[in-house]
Amino acid sequence: MSSGPSLADLERRFRQELERGRQAEVYLLLGPSRRGLRRASDHFAAAFLQAPPARIHEHPECVVLDPDALGCRGLKVEHIATRKEGVLNLEHALRYRPTGIGRRAVLILEADRMNPDAQAALLKTSEEPPAGTLLLLTAKDLSPLLPALRSRCRTYRVGHAEGEDLKAAAAQAGLEPQQASSLSRAFGSLEAALELPPEEIQWLLERQPAFLAWLHGEGPLEAWLEAPSGGPLAEQRRRQQIFLAACLGWLVAEYPQADPGQALFLDRCARHTSQALAYLSGQITPAVVVETLAQSLDGLRRKMAQ
Repeated sequence: MSSGPSLADLERRFRQELERGRQAEVYLLLGPSRRGLRRASDHFAAAFLQAPPARIHEHPECVVLDPDALGCRGLKVEHIATRKEGVLNLEHALRYRPTGIGRRAVLILEADRMNPDAQAALLKTSEEPPAGTLLLLTAKDLSPLLPALRSRCRTYRVGHAEGEDLKAAAAQAGLEPQQASSLSRAFGSLEAALELPPEEIQWLLERQPAFLAWLHGEGPLEAWLEAPSGGPLAEQRRRQQIFLAACLGWLVAEYPQADPGQALFLDRCARHTSQALAYLSGQITPAVVVETLAQSLDGLRRKMAQ
């Protein structure tokens, strides 16, 4: 079920505003899913530019400022104002009047990840965008946005994706129904799982069979739990948090068919895993957290086998 208006409802409302000439110049699309917000921004831009959503990013008057594509966590001031040569930025994109029907759509994705300087640089443009320009901001969290920037936006709340949309997205990602179901159990919803990069989804799915086998007394602990190495500590920490959160989800899904003894084992595994997740949120290095968890789980397995 959807927790808010469907994309179709929001798009219909936006088109009505366009027809009546009552559209805002700046919209903030707020919702729980990055994928859903990106899809919504594509549809809004397509409606504004009178173009098909599937190819909207190829439209000459569609400007997309995407931190993922730009290789940063969030947009910086040089992505809003001209500061560095060769860097795509909003100021340069708006230098000339739009061609065609005289409209231009600018997608500013993950606006809640913009640093304060970038948001401040955006204030002037958001207050008086050039004629025919529509700014579309997306955000999962309202709190990081400057109040002055929020006040310039007409906010649309985008609900969770519908079931059929999620099935289509899973199929597009190359997931079999059983894999989609497994990811849904791991993260509480398929929509949350599809937020992950494809390579991380595959990484999780490759480790799930060994994890479930170990829960039932088959296979070594090392087959699914290994200390991270290489790369920045922040990335190691994030990756282990995702993996252990998935393990907790899979573990909880085993409770209904567990006998009393197995249920007790699952409960203690869940406690150790939850504690490891808490440690990962602190200052302890990921390798130490994983090694400690491995020792705890191995000791638990030996104790339960006695």
